[in-house]
Amino acid sequence: MLAIAITALFTLAGIVGVAVVADSLVEARAAWARLMHEGEVMRAGLAVQVAAREMSLRPAPAPRRAMAGRAPAPRRLQPLQACAAA
Repeated sequence: MLAIAITALFTLAGIVGVAVVADSLVEARAAWARLMHEGEVMRAGLAVQVAAREMSLRPAPAPRRAMAGRAPAPRRLQPLQACAAA
C-alpha cells in the first residue's frame, strides 16, 4: 500500500512538473514572437510605444549640500539615580 502511495505521489509530481514546463514554453514562445515583431517595427523606423503600466518613474534624488555639515556631537549619558529596595 505504501509503495502505491509513493508511486502515485511521484507520478503526480511528474505530471505537475511537465505541466509547469509546458506553460513556461508557451509563455516563452509568445514573448519571443512579441520581441521579433517589435524588432521588425524598429527596423522599419517606427518607434514602439510602451504601455503606461510598464513604465516606472524613479523618485527625484535628494538635494545635495554644497558643504559637508558637522558631525553630530556624541550624546552624553545621563546619570541614573539609584533606588534601594526597602
